[in-house]
Amino acid sequence: MAKKRPKFNQEMSIRGANRRLFARSPLVREKLEESRQEFPRYKNDGTRHKKNWVKRECEVCSNWVPSSQIAIDHIDPVVPPEGFSSHLDMWDRIILFLKRLWCDKSNLQRICDPCHDSKTKAERIARYLKQYNEELDVIEKDLLRGIVPDNCKKTLSKYTAKKKIVDFPSVVQRALRLKEILNK
Repeated sequence: MAKKRPKFNQEMSIRGANRRLFARSPLVREKLEESRQEFPRYKNDGTRHKKNWVKRECEVCSNWVPSSQIAIDHIDPVVPPEGFSSHLDMWDRIILFLKRLWCDKSNLQRICDPCHDSKTKAERIARYLKQYNEELDVIEKDLLRGIVPDNCKKTLSKYTAKKKIVDFPSVVQRALRLKEILNK
């Protein structure tokens, strides 16, 4: 059976294309070249290789890493921790995204893959935590007023069963407490 293709999302396609453009921009190259350093490279038989290793310094941990293991990261994230406002239309969100993406060089940093992974994970957790708490706020408010929202049990089960919820113990505890209120 053929894999189901996701529905075309114009906004995400525009964002993705602009991220690829930014990755190849002179601004990114200039930031990378600030810390370029060459190290001697040797073959297995001990003779010098024609090309040296090129390493760059991570601005977070100050380690020198191979060029393939470093990226340019926005200090102030392109997607804000609170996300883009839902009252904005698509083009306003895209314009805001572009302004944050094509920022001043002072908002950029060289960052190695392990540091980038941990920073990205922390930003993602902050965004999800906000989203999950907002969803639970709506359910809790309705339950306290005696109203049982549609799909309430399904939504609460989502927070207690998901594997990705492992990083959110406070959300799981809150969902379990709301489930107890619902079952009374």
